Amino acid sequence: MRSRFYSIVICLAAVFLTPAQSPSLRSVEKIALVPLPYANVTVLVDNMAGVEVGGPILGEWGASLLLETDKNRILIDTGAGQALISNTRAMKVDLGKTEAIVLSHEHGDHTNGLEQALKACGLVDLYVHPAAFETRYWKEGSTVEPHRLPFSRQQLTQRVRKLVETKEPTAIREGVMVTGQIPRLNDFEDTGVRENAFLDQSAKAPDPIADDQAIFFRVPEGVVILLGCGHAGLVNTMQYVCQLLGESEIYAVMGGTHLVGASPRRVQQTIAALRRYKVQKVLLSHCTGLDAYVQFASAFPGRCQWPASGTRIRFGRQ
Repeated sequence: MRSRFYSIVICLAAVFLTPAQSPSLRSVEKIALVPLPYANVTVLVDNMAGVEVGGPILGEWGASLLLETDKNRILIDTGAGQALISNTRAMKVDLGKTEAIVLSHEHGDHTNGLEQALKACGLVDLYVHPAAFETRYWKEGSTVEPHRLPFSRQQLTQRVRKLVETKEPTAIREGVMVTGQIPRLNDFEDTGVRENAFLDQSAKAPDPIADDQAIFFRVPEGVVILLGCGHAGLVNTMQYVCQLLGESEIYAVMGGTHLVGASPRRVQQTIAALRRYKVQKVLLSHCTGLDAYVQFASAFPGRCQWPASGTRIRFGRQ
């Protein structure tokens, strides 16, 4: 939860298993998702800094992605607040052309750059789960501190063109969806921060991070999922997206998965699920952790990559 400014940083937080804490996977009407001819995803913020592309590229403990389709530009998360604007300048990315911002969840490493992003983007639609507005607590050692979004509902309503609360699956733009709240169904995935995140100041009630959500779209090769931290669990997220679309395969997953310090069972179950869904591109970064990433790279040779700050990934038509 602290903004840290690193070129390369790996979190060493411990991960403990906890029972699922969300609605069961309910019957939903299948979503007919219009395929995009292509989609470009630029990593504006990640823990690791990639090669310089016109200026120094910075890393910080945070995440921000820019999704560009043939019709729209969507900013996903805003980083921890120190690298976003510097990196966009270095990469010559004009955030002024952005039409929407999606927040994957409330944590500061994804939202502390929101003020800067709103100034740079101008008038946009903002998509956020309603639980992101609740005050929650973060424990570091013996210290417990409250955290919340940098803006209240009322403040954001005045700052954006449209504020959309996304508890359910929601269309952002044509062909691009956000999951809303993701059901937690298996017994091996937890939030990844059970020992740190709480609903109460006494640090007795673990925070299920109900606002965690992912973005998904379809390109000619198949379905792509973009994650913030994956606090709902990568496997839970893939299962939910497949259910929403009536699919059994996923082409690519990209983003953070909070597998830092994950148990061997969880990592192996995740690898098994990636194989089961026949994922062709495993692009995991941010809070995934080096140990888990090394295991993914070994399991998926030639198909696994850590997209650092400055990386551009193209899906679909070349």
